[in-house]
Amino acid sequence: MADPRAAADRAGRLFTLAFLVTLGLVGFALYLQHVKNLDPCPLCVAQRIGFLAVGLVALVAALHRPRGFGITAYAALGTLMALAGAGLAVYHLWLQSDPKRVAACVGSPVERIIDASRLADWVPPLFRYDGPCTLKPWSLLGLSIPEWSLVWFALLALGIALLPWLARR
Repeated sequence: MADPRAAADRAGRLFTLAFLVTLGLVGFALYLQHVKNLDPCPLCVAQRIGFLAVGLVALVAALHRPRGFGITAYAALGTLMALAGAGLAVYHLWLQSDPKRVAACVGSPVERIIDASRLADWVPPLFRYDGPCTLKPWSLLGLSIPEWSLVWFALLALGIALLPWLARR
């Protein structure tokens, strides 16, 4: 059995890593938006919110440095946030997969929730959207933005789900 303080310290470092990954991902999204002029769609903004939610859980856990069950509780919450983000990415990919679903993004529940929350008024450079959900204007290694988003949400979910085990090793 690992020393509880050592496990808490290791978990804190791993949660910090997860936080930095999400910060880097949101930073890259802002680079694509403001430097490469790729306007985000409502689902892109929702996925940003998902990365920020995972990052916030990771940051709070890193600062809290929980022990025992606390590590597992934060990991479960972070994993759930990452899985929710993965679900958004899958929905985005589903919309992009069929031209008949082009209009499904406009006026979607996701768009209405983002509009009702007035997030774009709080931090316009981060939460304002103007692009359509169905365009695939950018790719890296053959993967589009929502495909990369899904990859990262899956990696975060897996990594954070394994975090309690890794911390206690």
